[in-house]
This record gives sequence, structure tokens and C-alpha cells, in this order.
Amino acid sequence: MKRTLRFKKAGGAAGIMLVLLLANGTLTAMVPTSPLSYNVRQQRDITGTVRDSKGNPLPGVTVALKGSNKGTKTDVNGFYRIAANPEDVLVFSYIGHTLQEITVGIKVTISTTLEENIKGLDELVVTALGIRKGIRSTGYAVSIVEGADLTKAREISVANSLEGRVAGVNSTPPATGPGGSSRITIRGNSSLNRNNQPLFVVNGIPMNNDNLGAAAKYGGTDLGDGISSINPDDIDEMTVLKGGAASALYGQRGINGVILITTKSGKAGQLNIELNSNVTIDKVNDFLDFQDVYGQGVKGTRPTDKTSALSTGLQSWGEKLDGAPIILFDGQQHPYSKQSSHLKDFYKTGATFSNTLSVAGGSDKTTYRFAVGDLRANGIYPNTRYFRDNLNLDLNYKLSPQWSGQTNITYIKEITNNRSNLSDAPGNGNYGIAFLPSNVKGSYLAPGYDGQGNETPYSSDQFSTNPYFAAYCFMNNTGKDRVLGVTSLRYTPLSWFYVQARVANDYFGFNATSITPTGTAYRPKGSLDLERNRQFNETNADILLSINKSLSKTFQLNVNAGANLLKKTDKTNDLTASNFAFPFVYNPATAATKSGTITNVRKEIHSVYGSLELGWKNTLYLNMTDRNDWSTTLPELNNSYNYPSVNLSYVFSETLKNNWLYFGKIRAGYSQVGGDADEYKTKLYYSTLGSTINGVYIGDISSEIPNRNLKPLKAKELEAGIELKLFKNRLFADFSWYNKQISNDIVAATVSLGSGYTTAIVNVGKLENKGIELLIGGVPVQTANVKWTTSLNLANNKNKVIQLAEGQTSMLVTNGDSRTEAAYIQQVVGLPFGQIMVYDFKRDAKGNLVVDASGLPQRTDALVAKGSGVAPLTGGWNNDVSYRNLHLSFLIDFKSGGNIYSGTNANAYGYGLQKETLQGREGGVVVTGVTEGGATATKTIDAQTYYSKLATISSLHVYKTDFIKFRSVSLTYDFNSTAFNNRIRGISLSLVGRNLFYIKKSTPNIDPESNYSNSNAQGLEYAGLPTSKSFGINLNVTF
Repeated sequence: MKRTLRFKKAGGAAGIMLVLLLANGTLTAMVPTSPLSYNVRQQRDITGTVRDSKGNPLPGVTVALKGSNKGTKTDVNGFYRIAANPEDVLVFSYIGHTLQEITVGIKVTISTTLEENIKGLDELVVTALGIRKGIRSTGYAVSIVEGADLTKAREISVANSLEGRVAGVNSTPPATGPGGSSRITIRGNSSLNRNNQPLFVVNGIPMNNDNLGAAAKYGGTDLGDGISSINPDDIDEMTVLKGGAASALYGQRGINGVILITTKSGKAGQLNIELNSNVTIDKVNDFLDFQDVYGQGVKGTRPTDKTSALSTGLQSWGEKLDGAPIILFDGQQHPYSKQSSHLKDFYKTGATFSNTLSVAGGSDKTTYRFAVGDLRANGIYPNTRYFRDNLNLDLNYKLSPQWSGQTNITYIKEITNNRSNLSDAPGNGNYGIAFLPSNVKGSYLAPGYDGQGNETPYSSDQFSTNPYFAAYCFMNNTGKDRVLGVTSLRYTPLSWFYVQARVANDYFGFNATSITPTGTAYRPKGSLDLERNRQFNETNADILLSINKSLSKTFQLNVNAGANLLKKTDKTNDLTASNFAFPFVYNPATAATKSGTITNVRKEIHSVYGSLELGWKNTLYLNMTDRNDWSTTLPELNNSYNYPSVNLSYVFSETLKNNWLYFGKIRAGYSQVGGDADEYKTKLYYSTLGSTINGVYIGDISSEIPNRNLKPLKAKELEAGIELKLFKNRLFADFSWYNKQISNDIVAATVSLGSGYTTAIVNVGKLENKGIELLIGGVPVQTANVKWTTSLNLANNKNKVIQLAEGQTSMLVTNGDSRTEAAYIQQVVGLPFGQIMVYDFKRDAKGNLVVDASGLPQRTDALVAKGSGVAPLTGGWNNDVSYRNLHLSFLIDFKSGGNIYSGTNANAYGYGLQKETLQGREGGVVVTGVTEGGATATKTIDAQTYYSKLATISSLHVYKTDFIKFRSVSLTYDFNSTAFNNRIRGISLSLVGRNLFYIKKSTPNIDPESNYSNSNAQGLEYAGLPTSKSFGINLNVTF
């Protein structure tokens, strides 16, 4: 039956159109509360914007359907979209704000405002073993870095983005090019000569972060590490567990602290597609400020022909530059005048292109996120290229009301071509280009080889490789395939109890090829310097039981108990070859000389662990943990070691009520953690050498005396702190104090060569770390349109070596000797970690300079300490300023108290490049001193001889590495989604800069962050790759 409905106008209003829906064959009508609405008895999209009390958009607000797992989050504009039924209730929740519930009804647009509620702060943080705890109950320092902060002005290695962001975290990026390693320490160094970097755990997977290769005394290449492989676009947050109380549940692996990386996951609700695209340009930092008054030559004369030009090479002891034509190494005439910057001539404009596309979504039972990342970088060092592809899949699934699971798989592929050699001159293009005389233009050396492929020399010193030949003919290529995978299954029979089983695996295959090409001046036939294949695999299997229950209105109980099995295998095949049958063909099969080594390492650790937490009235919390490890690298009698911890948290803001204090907590803790030995330190082992006798390979035993009674090292730590949030979180502060004592450190003590060995493995090392950490910040400005958030973090670590082996007062750190053979990194009893040991001017008892018969200053016979290469004071000032849709973020970081020995500056003395060498060029340098016999001596010495001598007195070339740096900046505009008819949820466009400039620095001619290695031998610099500054643009699009 057809029926017509008629409506009258009311109060002059326009006629109201009702939407009629057919339900069970009947027509129903309803009066809307808005000018135009409809009643749909089916699911539809609800959209809206969430703002704070000042009217600013709130990104990251969780919008969920009450009573289900379905939900989404607001974007950078506070916009959200979710599918819902009329009877559904939307729950809006955001950390530090009052939760709000709104019934959908007939509305299709629901916007709301969330009020701040600091007192109701029940934020959860990820702690050891992935266990989530409320910030109220944590009795130790925990710092969180949001993933968005890591991508504002991104680095290729996400580890470098931690600089200046977390108090107590000292991040140092060696200047080694794209794909290079990083050095991160937390609260100082915990071992005299072993790995001091934290454990990285990615989605519950302990990740190997070994440095795969580093430069040392005779050169070498930084082959990268593990953390540099992670795609920052995949990271949701990084949680830093600083002290032993926080990391004790990781056992011996947690002694240096732990950095937990949680990657992004999908949310129930609408499909979310996100594109992150980034382009940056890298420009070389030219800090060289050498003299340009005198040119190439020796003893005050300029080259007169090709032969003399070659013989003078890098020497700048010639005549004053006058523009007259002279013959150089290439036999061509060139003006004897200052040329353009050598560095800017040689180094290229680098470029990095990064793109990540992710798809996320899900239902009540399954959520997913799949991301594909692609990064391509051309370094500033000529012919250097780096490629990285990342695939990440995250699945969360609910099999039944009691059974749920999670799977996360990451695949990473990296390829690097032509990594730069570092430190020594051979094969190192950075060396020659840095020390060129000012009258020799860098491009004169190009292309670096002749028609037969042989190196074009620019010096008679065959070990000073032509920079262009080094860049375009040498080969330093690497490739790595990595798979990180974890899957877990959880059974929750009761709301307060679950059992979880988890298996995590970290695998990588790594290969490296290093070739000195045919035609190299110092090795005309070329050589295969390294052909490496490494296969690493580590499996961790865990079972965890967890109880989280309120015993009454007053007491809460949280209990965790579990077990872990770790299995590691690490196999490396190395091959070297030389004297090939055919030029430019580096096939080992055609080599007359070749040598190979195979290293096979296996290790297991069996563990049990548990934690008990008691809470009282959401105010007082007592937390106790314990873990016991059994390691195969220790002798059977000592292979069991225990790691207990206890910490207390008191939320005094619950009992001390006032208007200005919104949250306050005092915390304190004690822990004991430690570490086992490296493999094969308890038993004598042998290896085969490359040579043979009658076709049989020769064997060799280790030069170390093993220790069958070796014990694990121990680290006992006390920690205390206070957290404050004042004036509705407009002001906040976090202060920590710690005292960490390390004993039984496992070191290789020097023994008499008469024993047939060089070192013995012993438990004798003692260290201490004491320090404070401070974070203070707030919101100085907050209006309807403007918000400024700022924070300052500071950390001061006082480290001291307490004891070495009996009768031993110093110990050389591995790779701690400079190629100049005038500086060394040693552990010295009574002094801070990693002392720079150098030669000083020799003086008599009265302080007079001691000279030799020719009047040259003499240097001390013994080494003297000139400070640590590790800066004790670190910090950063972070700022975020928003005006409507425009956002400005910048970071200024600083370090103080560290030192560095600069081999570059030392060589510049010897080559006559330092401005200090200008004095005495014409008439000589007058030196007054005393002879060894005590007689006064005054001599006039020619400048070249005098300053060449000063190059060997290494105390002159140790500099403070204090700096203040404008580290990063980003300027972002968020486009309103309404401009795209809500078809695009959000677009953000950013201009970014990274490593822009130093506000203050103390090192002449070099970057204070110029260590060429990420090892414990911090404080050595020598002709490495210059640092660079980056400018770029970011684009983020969400559909």
C-alpha cells in the first residue's frame, strides 16, 4: 500500500525531510535533532575531530568501540574515522586526559574535547621482557622516545637520532658514511675491554648489534652494526631501561642497559594506508683551516719539475705563493697560488631517498600492519652507495575468548658499495685530499689512473694513495640479509592470569669483499684483502606465567615467573689472496698465495626468572625480581650466576594533596647484574694457519692462558630518583642518582713472554660509575592557537678504573693505538675510563724544556695521561612549538669534558699546513732549553725540522671535544583533511635539517665527533671521513 506523508512548516523553518527506512515491511518515520539526518540500522562511518581544552588538535587519541577490540587513533590533525552502529558507544582515551564516552545514535559526525587529568595518570610503559607496568609502580628510571621524534629529522641509523634526547644516554656517531655503526652507552662504561653497548630488543627479540668491522691502527673500514638496519618509520616507541633494577630480568645481557624497540601495529577498524617519503641532501663539513701563505715544497723551495713535485708530495714547506707557473706531479704547468677547497672539490653532494608504505587495519579478532621501506643513499665520499629494503609484518589475533597470539616478522636487505677506508693512508682517499698543499687543486689528481688502469701518483710516497684512485678503483662492498621473527601464544583462562609461550629468532647472513686493485702503487699486482661470509643465528624460547590481581581495595598483586633458553651459533669464513695470474681478475682460484680461516662459535644460556610486585592503595609499590643464568662459556663449577633486584616506588601525590602538585613519585632500587665470558676463555683452543707442510695445514694454539676457574663479572647498583608533574603538567621534572660498582671484570692480563703466552684471562678488573641525570621541562606557552613544549636533559657520569691485575697499573684497550704511534687509549688505575696516553715535552726538575744537541725539543720517555675520550657531561634541549597547523621542532645538544687526539692535526704540523707553522718560516725558530746534562742551550732551527719534531710530541694534538650543536630542526605544516573532502585523512609536509652547525666547538680543523671507530678506544681521530650536514623534505600522507 502506498502512503503519502505531508509536513507543515514550523516557525518559518524549511521543510524537514525524513529518511524512511524499510524494516520488516513497514515504514517508520522519526524526527531528527539536526536539520538533516537519517536513521540507518546498519554500520556506518563516523568521523570527527578531538581537541584539547585549548582547542588544539590531539593526535594519537584512541577512539574505540566500548566492549570490543575495535578502534583507531586520531591523526596529526586530531581527525579520526571509525565504522560503528547507532547503539555503539565511542570511548575516547588519551594519556593524561579524562576518558570520555559518547553514544553514536543517529550522528555521523562526533567531535569532542578532552580535558587534562594528570591525577588520573595510569600510563603503561614497556619494561623488561615486554611486561607492561604502570608508571606509578616503576621504582627505576625509564625513558620513552616516541617514534615520531625519530623521524622528524631522521638519520639513516636510528641510533643517531637518540643524541641529546635521553638523559644518561651517550650516543656517538663515528664519521664513517652511510650504513656505518654507532656507539651508544648508558650510564657510562661497565667493562674495561668488552662490549659496553646496551642490549637492543625489537618486539621481544634480542638483536645482535655487533660491529661487523671497524678501522684500527693500520686502516680498515666500518662495516656497520645491527641497529642501523632498523627502519625508523616502523618504530612506535623506544623505551630505555637505564639501570640494573630495570634490566636485571635480562640477566647478564642487561649489564649495559636495555633499549626496547616496539614497532607499529594495526588497529581494529578502518583500513589505514600511510606513505612516508623523505629526501635529504648532504653537504660536507669543511672544518679545515690550514695556512695558505706557503705552498708545496721543502726547505723553503718550490718544485721545479715533475720529479721534485713528486718527491715533495704533501709537503707544504715551499715558498710564499706568488701565482707564478710551476710544474706539478702531472708534468703540467699550474699557478703557484691558493686553490679552492680540496674537500669541496673531492667530496660529492650526498643524497638520501627514503620511502615507506604501510597498510594497517583489522577486525575485532585480528589486526595487522604490513610495511615496505626502501632507502637509497649516495654518500659524500665518491662512489659510495647504500641500499636498504625493509619488510615488516605485524599480526595480532584472537583465536577465542581465552586464546590469543602475536607474530612479528622483519626482513632487511642491505647492500653497500665502496665504503671508505679510514685511519691510515693506504687506500684512504680522505688522507691525501686532507693534506694537499694549498696550491694543488684536488681535481688535478683526477681521474686517478692512467689508460692501463694504473694509479696516477701525486707523491713519491707510494703509500699515499691517489684519492680518486682510492674512491673509484678500490673495492669495499658488503651485503647483509637479516630476519627478525617472533611469535607468541597466550592463554588467559582468567581475567587476572595468563600463560604465554614465545619463540624469537635473530638471523643474519653477512658478506664482505675488500680488494686492493691491480695497478696500486704500493701493491701493483693487487690483492683480495678480505672475502668474508658470516652466518649468525640466535634463538630465544620463553615461557611466562603472569598474575595481576587486586587482592582487595587496598592491595594489588603482580607476579611473573618464566624460563628462557638461548641458543647461538656464529660461523665466519675469511679468505685472503694475492699474486693473481691475471690482472684485474681477483679469483682466489688463480692466486698463487691465499689463506683462509674458519671460526665457529656456539653458546647456550639457560635461565629462570621471576618478579613479585605488591601495591598498596595505588600509592606504595614494592617490586622484587630475580634471575639465574647457566652459561656454557663459564666453567661448570662457576657457570651458575644469580641477578636479584629490589625497588620501591612511593606516589606521594596521593597523600600530599594540594592544587599545584598533580603527580609526585619517589623511587629507589638496588640490583646485581653481571656478565659471562666470551667464548673459549676457559679452555685452550687451536686454529689452523694458512700455510701448509707437505699439504697439511699448520696448527697454532691461542696466545692466551685460559682460566678454568673463571667467574662471571658483577655489577652492583644503587639508584634513587624523584618524578614531579606540577601545575597541570605545565612543569615536570625527573631526577636520578646512581652508584654502580663493577668487580670481577674479565680481562687479559699481560704475562711474561717466557711463559710462551702473551696474556692470561683473569677476574681482576674493578670499575665504578657514579652519576646524576636530570630532565626538566614544561609548557611555557599554551593558548588557543599556540603551544610551546620544551625540555632540558642533563647527565653527568663519573667513571673510574679501580683495579687491574696485580702489579698492573695500565692496560691497552683493543684497537687503542694510533697510526702515528704517538697516542694510545689505555685503562689506567685511578683515572676515568679510556685515558688518552701521549708523549709530552720533556722537562727537567725545574720545568725547563729539555733539548737535544741540535736544539730540538725532546719528548718524555713515558706516556702521560691527557684525559678521557668519553665526555662525562651530556645533554640536550628539545623544543616543539605549534601555531595552529604549523609545527616547529628543534634540538640543541652538547657534551663537555671529553678529549680527542687528532692525528690530522699532528700530521698537519709535519706537513707544514698548521697556521702555527708560519712562525719562523723565513728566519727559523729560536729554541731555548737545557741539555740532558743541564747546560743552557739556544738554537735557531729551520721551521720544517722544528715543526716536524712537534708533530711527534702528541700532547700538543690533544683537544677538548666540548661542543654545543644545533643538531636538528623540522618545520611541518599539517593540511586539513577537509581540504581533500576527507578522502585523504591527512597530509604533512616538513622542511628538515640535521647536523646543521656548531654553536661552539673546541677542536681546530676537525669535527669533535670524529672518532673513526665505535669501539672502547674512544678519543682517536686520524684522516677519517668528514662529517656532513643534511637538508631535506618530508612528506606524510594518510588515507
